[in-house]
Parts: sequence; C-alpha cells; structure tokens
Amino acid sequence: MPDIFTEPDVMTALASLFNIHKNERICVIGTMCCGKTTLIRRLSQYNCVDVDDEFWHRIPEEKIRYLSQTPITGEIIGAVCTLMREKVTVKPGFPLFGVAIHDCDVFVYLDITNRLLKEHCEKRGDTTLSDALFVKKYIEEEISIYRHKNDKAFCSLTIKE
Repeated sequence: MPDIFTEPDVMTALASLFNIHKNERICVIGTMCCGKTTLIRRLSQYNCVDVDDEFWHRIPEEKIRYLSQTPITGEIIGAVCTLMREKVTVKPGFPLFGVAIHDCDVFVYLDITNRLLKEHCEKRGDTTLSDALFVKKYIEEEISIYRHKNDKAFCSLTIKE
C-alpha cells in the first residue's frame, strides 16, 4: 500500500530518492495531470527531464495527430509508450518523468487520488478526467507486469493535495 503525501512531501521523497540513486537511471511515471511538470520545475537542481520535451519533436506530424486523438484508447496509449521507449532513454543523473516505464534501475510511480486528479484536469482544461483515469489504469497494469518480471527498485507515492 503506497503512502499518501502532500506535494511538498512528494518533493522531499523524490529529492531523497534522487540523492540516494544519483548514479542510477530513474524513471518517474504518472498519468496526465498528476503534477509531473510541476515537480520537474520544483526539483530542477536534479536535472529532471520531461519525456514530452525529448519525445514529441522526434515524431512526424501525421503520427502526432494519430497519437493525440481523444478519447485515449489502449491502442493509442500503447503506441505512445512503445514509441517513447524507442525514442528516449533514461540516463544516470537525469531522472525521466513521463507516462511510460523505461529501462531503468529505479522507478517511481506518482499516483494521485481521483478527487485531486479531477481538480487538476478541470484546472488544466485540455485533459478529460476519463482520459487521465484511463492512462492511470494503463500505467498501473504496466507496473504490475513490470514488477512481476523485474527486481528493480520501486517506490509508489500517492499525492493527495
């Protein structure tokens, strides 16, 4: 069962993990609107990388149109995650934040309560709660498969506010 944290607690936990595993490849994953970009900005001293900044400019425009369709389906999120793993690698000392589990030494799942996720989606305005929940479920299924097959270090943090 994951612990439940406020955003400052999550920042402290991530900073601690980044310090402990500074020479390892760290992947931080979470659904859309869970606060990844906010955390990246606030943890800038750790050289955090947003997978979106590394990924989307490498994809042809027609492929972006297909991958950006809504509502999000299993086929679309699966294709996005597969391409992200192909196009972006996790480097030691540069924690990668995104929606796909990459080859790494340590991964952290940023969970979020459904109530807070709804608030974030409404505030952001460009993501529906149903799409964010669909991606969240997809990520959780991927984690279950990944953890069963691997013995990598894993941490789950649930953001409540």
